[in-house]
Amino acid sequence: MIPGLEPVPLRELQALGSVREWEFEGQLEELPSLTPVRGTIRAEHRGNILEVSGSAQTIVCLCCDRCLKHFNRELSTETNELIWLGDREAAAEMAEEGLDASSVDGLVECLDPRGLFEPERWVFEQLSLQMPAVNFCGDGCSGMPQSVNPELTASVTPSADPRWEALLSLRSDPGEESEVTRD
Repeated sequence: MIPGLEPVPLRELQALGSVREWEFEGQLEELPSLTPVRGTIRAEHRGNILEVSGSAQTIVCLCCDRCLKHFNRELSTETNELIWLGDREAAAEMAEEGLDASSVDGLVECLDPRGLFEPERWVFEQLSLQMPAVNFCGDGCSGMPQSVNPELTASVTPSADPRWEALLSLRSDPGEESEVTRD
């Protein structure tokens, strides 16, 4: 756990009546990183809405999906989010606040007003959203390792299904022209 990012009761944020700020530096247990996660969070209780904004950055080590080599990637986020405090089905109350839950930019998160706000969890979620769907080390990626051992490929060829012999003979004689013609 990152020191100082302990869960805070939402009632405490409401009683504060102003913005609560956190500056943090530490390791997230759920997100192994090469450098400590550093950043700031601001949270303000505004009745039925918790407005949370913040920034965080770290460097993680990923494995390329193509060449299986490890590479480092910087993760950083700067986010501003509105979190609804109450039932998800409170569309009328949301409309009173000028919010549309069905819009793309609508409220996605919902917390129990008697529950807790977990700043460390919030940071983890924001950084996780920055993780790539496909890990790719870059333009210099060599791709999947190719077999260069001719003995290995030769040992595979004889055990091939005999029904494929005609195709294998085409592959083994690249200089010969194919008997297949185009119309």
